Amino acid sequence: MTLSFNVHDAAGYEQVMGRWSKKLAPLFIDFAGLANGEKVLDVGCGTGSLTFTLTKFADLGEISAIDYSPVFVEAANRRNTDPRIKIQQADACALPFEDDTFDRALALLVLHFVPEAGKAVAEMRRVVRPGGVVAAAVWDHLGGMSGMRMMVDTVAVLTEGGRQLRNRYCFQPMMQPSGRPLMPRCAMPTRPAALTDRGRLQMLPGPAGASFPNQRPTERESFRRAPC
Repeated sequence: MTLSFNVHDAAGYEQVMGRWSKKLAPLFIDFAGLANGEKVLDVGCGTGSLTFTLTKFADLGEISAIDYSPVFVEAANRRNTDPRIKIQQADACALPFEDDTFDRALALLVLHFVPEAGKAVAEMRRVVRPGGVVAAAVWDHLGGMSGMRMMVDTVAVLTEGGRQLRNRYCFQPMMQPSGRPLMPRCAMPTRPAALTDRGRLQMLPGPAGASFPNQRPTERESFRRAPC
């Protein structure tokens, strides 16, 4: 199953969500790491909050960005003035790149929209070279997202459209409050993973919804292996 999220108005999304993703992008980059000359993939780039922030942190060789929404792709391409950045429409579960193409694959606030998030993570791993990094961040849906859920539940009481929104928003695998992981440990999305080979990931400790600034240096460097 492909990505289920789409949008009709990039400007409206940018006004509501862009202010948050712009604040999170630098923290996420610091968490995941970057190095000069690398080729980096942004999976689910949206309007480009992470894509365009990447250029401020390292002298990257190439930045590829994909999004399922043609509206987002068009908006991001209009903003783009950097020849190193290539933005195209694509499905996170079927990335249009060869194996071992990138040094890093990053996904900021997108995997919770993917019904088969584990498949998207597997695709990110496929296109990253051995020894590279796969990292992603999502909202703390496992913790309940009480503020957002209160709004969604209220809208669901008022209208049929609201009930349909709640069904779409709250019942995908990574959007269900739960005390247990909904994906294999090797695919947990808020842990940056260093690729060792096709069968293993090395992953940084950190629960879903962890605050990146609170990660101590010793935690960030303390890898543990998790077989896939």
